[in-house]
Amino acid sequence: MALAKYYFDHGDRIEAFFITEAARRGRFEEKVFNPAFYRAFDGFDNSKQAETRLLAEYARKPDSIEIIHGLADIYISRDDWLNAKRYLLVGIKKKPEEYRFASGLAMALEREGKRQEADQLNNDYMRKFPKTAESFAMRAEPLIQTKPLEARLILTEALKLFPTDGHLLFDLGMIYQGQDNQKAEETFVKAAGLSPKSELVQTWVGRFFFKVKPDNRRALEYYLNAYFLNPDAYETEYVESRIRKIVAQQASEKFAEQTSAGVPLLGMLADSDTRIVSYALDQMSENWLPAYVAPVVQLMGHDHAGSCWQATQVLKTRVDSSFDPQLKSLLKDADPRKRGLAAYIAVYRWKDCSFEILKSLLTDESQLIRFDAISALIMEGGPAGRKVALAHAAHEPNPTLKKMITAPNHATDQQ
Repeated sequence: MALAKYYFDHGDRIEAFFITEAARRGRFEEKVFNPAFYRAFDGFDNSKQAETRLLAEYARKPDSIEIIHGLADIYISRDDWLNAKRYLLVGIKKKPEEYRFASGLAMALEREGKRQEADQLNNDYMRKFPKTAESFAMRAEPLIQTKPLEARLILTEALKLFPTDGHLLFDLGMIYQGQDNQKAEETFVKAAGLSPKSELVQTWVGRFFFKVKPDNRRALEYYLNAYFLNPDAYETEYVESRIRKIVAQQASEKFAEQTSAGVPLLGMLADSDTRIVSYALDQMSENWLPAYVAPVVQLMGHDHAGSCWQATQVLKTRVDSSFDPQLKSLLKDADPRKRGLAAYIAVYRWKDCSFEILKSLLTDESQLIRFDAISALIMEGGPAGRKVALAHAAHEPNPTLKKMITAPNHATDQQ
């Protein structure tokens, strides 16, 4: 997550997205991933330590609305509805006009299957506080599709009182959409600017530029906004799938433009867009030439992990015995990335003849090298390779690597 946050903070949100998704889909369970994600990108901490700290603060400041809301948020994030409702009710008692407490309690009731009670809670709030922005929105939203003129009147009145409320503007944009898309665009863009932390607004403004007034560049901007607020953001599809689709299309178009302009594949390997590098490697793999060996070997030391890995996979399946002397050198290379990745090629090509070399890599002080050696034996070495990895388990000092070796699916052929 730290690496994804690094790219995010340095303006490369697409790279941050792919790193985050790789961790989410391939490495961590939801219960591990979600807290780490929200701590990194939202600053929200629902850990036991954070709960203990807030409880201590609440004991000192029992009238603090922010502390009360903070505790409710922690329990909501854990689906601990009993404790969540406890603090939401305290919040409602102290600040009944603040809809965030009523909204949270309504959500808790819905999750408990008490939809009628949730609806009644919202109706009671609108009755007691008809002039809040949230009450205006709740009255207008059910009318947007069926009675748009009536909804517009409600929102126009509301925006006189709350001219900078992004959610009210977003609802107004939904009325304009399909009738006057230029006005819808202006309203949506303004709403998104006023509600940078609203997953709903960012997601659906992204959809507007994806479906209604197609502009993939702008759609991607809002979809990324939404994703880093909530990786499960959804409109009629999950935002993550929209992002993948747009990024792939943009890369394909850029690759086609460079190809038409006569840019050679070797030149594309130096492109700052790693997706162009990937397209170039795909093409080189399909039409392999000996001249490609040196630049693809160089790519094994690329800063982008995906490019390193793809370069390794291309070499693994395309080189022949003439590459063996260079492979032996790579297994001793000063760059730990190349040294570790060379292990996959060695085991793939040499099978059991590579095992003695791999045993030496298993004793390397670098955890990265040992990870690659273990992975190469398990992935490429067959039953014999897995036996070598399993024999190393007793000597592996890192508990994560030890667990990786002894996982049941990696030890099926140990007998």
